[in-house]
Amino acid sequence: MAGAGGEGEAPALRAVRRCLVAFPAEARELGLTESVPYLDSHLSPLEFYREWVCPNKPCIIRNAFSHWPALKKWTLTYLRKVAGSKMVSVAVTPNGYADAVYQDRFVMPEERHMLFSNFLDIVEKKVISPSVFYVQKQCSNLTEEFPELLGDVEPEVPWMSEALGKKPDAVNFWLGESAAVTSLHKDHYENLYCVISGEKHFLLHPPSDRPFIPYGTYFRVCVCICVERRSD
Repeated sequence: MAGAGGEGEAPALRAVRRCLVAFPAEARELGLTESVPYLDSHLSPLEFYREWVCPNKPCIIRNAFSHWPALKKWTLTYLRKVAGSKMVSVAVTPNGYADAVYQDRFVMPEERHMLFSNFLDIVEKKVISPSVFYVQKQCSNLTEEFPELLGDVEPEVPWMSEALGKKPDAVNFWLGESAAVTSLHKDHYENLYCVISGEKHFLLHPPSDRPFIPYGTYFRVCVCICVERRSD
C-alpha cells in the first residue's frame, strides 16, 4: 500500500495513500517525538504507567538500577567463574543477524548448546570464529539457565510490576558482540531493558510508520557453517 500508485488506480485508493503519507507527520504533531527522552528521577508506578506505558512512549531511565551488585561484579572473569561450567543455549549465525531475511530466505539461528566458558572464549577472541555467537534465548533464560546470577540483580523490578499489575512473564539474560543484531520485529510485550555493561542500540518505529515498512513471505531455513580455531 505504500508504493506509488498508477494512473489507473481507483480514486478511493489514491485518497487512502494520501492519508497514509500525511499520517506520520500528524501523529508526531499530536505527541510522537523523534528522540527518546532521558529520565533522571524515579517515577511512581502510577506516573510511569500513565506517562509512558499507556501512551506506548519509550524512555531511558538513568541510574534506575544503580543498587544492583551486577553493575560492579559482572565482568567476563566473574561470569566465567560463576557460570563457566554450565551448558547454555547460544544462537549462532553466519553474519550476526538472527531471525532475518538473508539471500531470499528467512534464516533462523542455529541454537547450539555449549559450555558457557567456551562461549566466553569466543567473546574474548581466545577462539576465532567466522560466525557470530549470541546468548539471547528468551523464555526467561536468566532464571532457567543462569540462576547463579539472580543474586546480582532482581528477578523482577518492583515498580514496573506494580505499574503493569503483574510480575514479568520472562526475565532474559543477553550477552554478545556488537555484530549480533536482532532483525526488525513487532513485540507484543512491555519491555524493560537493563544495560549492565556495554551498549544496546534500538531502532524504534511508531505505529504510524507501519504502511511504509516493506514485508514479504519467505521460506524459513536454519543454516550456520561454523569453523573455529584457537588464536595464537
